[in-house]
Amino acid sequence: MTDSPVDQAPAGVIRTLRELPRAAIVLLFGIALNRMGSFVALFLVLYLTGIGYSPAQAGLVLTGFGAGSILGTFAGGSATGRFGARTVIIWSMVLCGVATAGLAAVTAFVPLLAVGFAAGAFGQMYRPAAATMLADLTPPQRLVMASAASRFGLNVGAAIGPLLGVWLAAAYSYPVVFAVNAVVSLLFAVVVLLVIPARAGRRGAAAGGDAAIGDAAIGGDADAPESTRARYRDLLRDRRFLLFLAGMFVTAVAEVQYQSTLPLEVQQSGYPTALYGAVVALNGALVILVELPLTTLIQRFSMRATVAAGCLLLGVGLGLFGLPFGPWIFVVGAVVWTMGEIISAPSIGAYPALAAPTPALRSRYIGALSTCQTAGWAVGPSIGTALFQYVGGAVWVMCAGLGVLACLGMWAGVRDPDVR
Repeated sequence: MTDSPVDQAPAGVIRTLRELPRAAIVLLFGIALNRMGSFVALFLVLYLTGIGYSPAQAGLVLTGFGAGSILGTFAGGSATGRFGARTVIIWSMVLCGVATAGLAAVTAFVPLLAVGFAAGAFGQMYRPAAATMLADLTPPQRLVMASAASRFGLNVGAAIGPLLGVWLAAAYSYPVVFAVNAVVSLLFAVVVLLVIPARAGRRGAAAGGDAAIGDAAIGGDADAPESTRARYRDLLRDRRFLLFLAGMFVTAVAEVQYQSTLPLEVQQSGYPTALYGAVVALNGALVILVELPLTTLIQRFSMRATVAAGCLLLGVGLGLFGLPFGPWIFVVGAVVWTMGEIISAPSIGAYPALAAPTPALRSRYIGALSTCQTAGWAVGPSIGTALFQYVGGAVWVMCAGLGVLACLGMWAGVRDPDVR
C-alpha cells in the first residue's frame, strides 16, 4: 500500500514529530542532552593552563582532541555499518565518559595527550551512528524536517551548555565540569540502552525505515542485499557525492572563521568585544527561532537549489565582515551568514542518507559528511588566522570565494532525491 499524496507532501515540525516513532523522539532528546553537557573543548585550555601547563602545551592537547574528533567521525561511519547504530552510540558514549573523566584525573602531559585524543574520538563517534539511526527511523519525505529538529536540539544545547559550564567552573572547579560532562555522556548511553529497542532503525522498524529510504535513494535498488563488507572505498565511485563532500569541506573552512578570526577583526577595527558577542548571539538566536518554521517552506524547493544557495549566502555573509562600513556591517553579515546556514543545513544533514545507493552504505555516506565537516572546522582556524596576520582582510575575501566554490560544488554534486 502506497502513501497518499497528503502523506508524501512536506510537513511542519509538529506533524513530523507526531509521525516519528518513540525511538526517534528519544534519540532527538538524547542528542540535545548530550550537546548541552559537552564542555571539554570549551574549557580544556583554561583548565590546563590553570594547573601549570603553557598555552602552547594546552593548545597541543586541544589539537589532539580535534584530531581525535576527525578520526572518530570517520570510524563512526564504519563501526555503525558493522555493529549497528545503537551499539556504536552506547559504547562511544560510555568510552567518551571514561575518557572525559580521565582528563580531570590525569596530570602528566603525555597521558593527557592520549586521553584528550580518546575523548575527542569517542565523543564524535556517535554522530554518524545517531544520524544513521534517525534516517532509518524517519520516512524519507520527513527527513529534512527531522534534521532541522535535530539541529534545533543541538543549538539549544549549544546555547545552554556553555552557561552551565561557566557556572560549574565558577561555583566548583574544572574537574567538576569534566565530571558532569562524563555523567551526561553515560546518561545518554543508558537512555539508548534502556529506551531504544535493540532492533530500532533496522529493516521494517517503521513505515519509513530502511526499505522506504532504500527506495528513495538516488540510483539505489530497494532489493539490494545488506552487506557488512561495504567500505568507504565504495563511496569513492560516486563522483557527484565527492563534489558534495568537497563543498561541505570548504563551507566548514569558511564557517569556522566566525570563531577564530572574527573576534580578531572586531578587535582590530576598534570595537568592543561585546560586538563579537552580539554577532554570535544573533546567529544562535536566529537559528533557534527561525530555522524550524522556515524549513517547513524551504523543504518544498529543490534540495539541490537550497543547499547551493545556502552555502553561497553563508560564504558571502562572512565575507561582509571585511567591509569598512562601521559596526552595522557585522550585523548585516551575521544575518546573511545565518540565513545561508538556515537554508542549507537541514538539507545537508538529510542528504547523505538519501544519496546512499544501498542501506549498507548509508552510515559511510553520513560518516563521510561528518568527517569532511569536522576536518574543515579543524584546519580552518589555522588558515584564517594566518591570512589575517599576514594579509589582513584577505581572509574575508577567502570566505566569499569559498562560498562561491561551495555553491558550484553543491550544484554539480547534489541530486534531488525522489522521496515519494
